[in-house]
Amino acid sequence: MLQPLQPKRRSLARFEGAEAVLSYYPSGHFMAEHAHECDQRSMILSGGLFEETPSRTARPSASHIGFKAAGHKHENRYGPNGALILAVNAEPCSRPKTLWSWGPAAGAADAAHLVRLMLEDGAVDDQVLIDLMGVLGVHADPPSGCAPAWLSRVREAVRDDPAHINVQRLADEAGVHRVHLSRSYARFYGAPISLDRRRVRLSQAIRSLLEEGVSAAEAAQIGGFSDQPHLARTLRSETGLTATALKAVFA
Repeated sequence: MLQPLQPKRRSLARFEGAEAVLSYYPSGHFMAEHAHECDQRSMILSGGLFEETPSRTARPSASHIGFKAAGHKHENRYGPNGALILAVNAEPCSRPKTLWSWGPAAGAADAAHLVRLMLEDGAVDDQVLIDLMGVLGVHADPPSGCAPAWLSRVREAVRDDPAHINVQRLADEAGVHRVHLSRSYARFYGAPISLDRRRVRLSQAIRSLLEEGVSAAEAAQIGGFSDQPHLARTLRSETGLTATALKAVFA
C-alpha cells in the first residue's frame, strides 16, 4: 500500500526571533487541532485549505494571507490541489491585535519577489525578513458580510473546472449581469475570475510537479497552459520560483 504523502518544508532564512519557511501540503492532507508556539504570518502561493478554529472557519486560497497568534488552536484540511505556503514564524507578541485572521493579500507580487531574493542570494540580510513580515501583515480591504450563495456556487465552478467554465452561463443561472458577477467575485474573493482561474490551473501544475514528479512540460499540460514557457512565466510571477527551483527547494 502506498504511504500518504507528507508535507514538505524548507527554511529559507532566519534571524534572531524569526524564520521564513516555505511548505507544501499535499492534496487532502489533514492536520488535527493544534497550536503553534510562535506567532505565524502566512501567505498561500498556490492551492488552498479549509481552516477551523473553535469559533470561526475560513477557506483561504492563493494570494490570501493569514495570521495565527501563538497558542491559538486550529485544524487544517488542504484542498484537492494541495497548498504551497510561505510563512514567517516569529516570537509571540504579548498583545496581538487579533488572534486569527485570513484575507486577500495587498502585496502578493512583493512576496513573490522576496522569495526569489531569499533563494537567489547566498546570504539573506535581516531586512529581507523584516520586509516579508511587513508584506504579510497587510490585508486588502475585506468585504463586509458573507458572499451570497449564488456567488459561492460560481466560485466552486471555477475551482472544479477552471479551463472550461462559461461565465455568461453562470451569470444567467445566478440571474445577474456578467459585469456584476465579475465585480462581486473580485470584491469577495480578492481577485477577478480570470486571475483566480489562472491560479487554480497553476495549483494543478504545482501539485503534479511536487506530488507526481512529472516534468515541467507535463505539468504545463496538466494545468492547461499553452506550453512550458507559459507555465514558467506564471509560476515565477505568482511564487518567485521556476519549476526547477521549486522542485529543488524540497529535494
